[in-house]
Amino acid sequence: MISEFYHLRRTAMKDLAGYLGFLTGFIGSAPLAWGLLASQLESGTFVQGLWYFFGIVIAAGIFSGIAGLGIGYAGGLAWEQMHRHRRRRRALRKPIADPAPAGTRSGGPRTIPRLESPPKLHLVGSSAPLFPDIAGRSVEAVRFMDGAVELDFGVIRVGLAGTALISSGTQKFRYPDAGSRDALCALIGARVESVRVISGDRVEISYDNGCELTVLRSAVAVA
Repeated sequence: MISEFYHLRRTAMKDLAGYLGFLTGFIGSAPLAWGLLASQLESGTFVQGLWYFFGIVIAAGIFSGIAGLGIGYAGGLAWEQMHRHRRRRRALRKPIADPAPAGTRSGGPRTIPRLESPPKLHLVGSSAPLFPDIAGRSVEAVRFMDGAVELDFGVIRVGLAGTALISSGTQKFRYPDAGSRDALCALIGARVESVRVISGDRVEISYDNGCELTVLRSAVAVA
């Protein structure tokens, strides 16, 4: 998934590398150009020596800047791939620490997942809010379960049992279509700016990283 998060950082890396490359070429070629200028001064051609001096340092700076842009572009792509790999690896490790499904372990109610535990389900009535107060909280983890997605806000967990739509800039993903898992994992670390209840079966959650999560039909809040 190409997002503004990676695009802005790759652009910053490329621009910084190009700027540093220009400075390196401009300053590094000055001793050579100065020697040529000194020889022109001794021969009495001061103006020609100045043209040689500025031409050499500017040309060296331009070529070094172009090389720096290439190095910065390659470095930005390498950083993006490593960051995506680490994020996928963390996302794969998160569900491993969750309680195992019922029947996989013996001894006590801890073997029952939170979303399947009847006491944990909150029925939404006409006077009860659809979502708990999660404004200002950050997503700490995203867990993918059978037919549902759980957002972990630390002391509050919200299980989404309906249709989830994720918007990131001009891109939109519908869970569980291709790319939707990466889009949901991109919410990790994002802070909730606002929660809008459009109707009884539609909720829109806006995050500070520009993403928006729309939940249709049903949702289950898990404390």
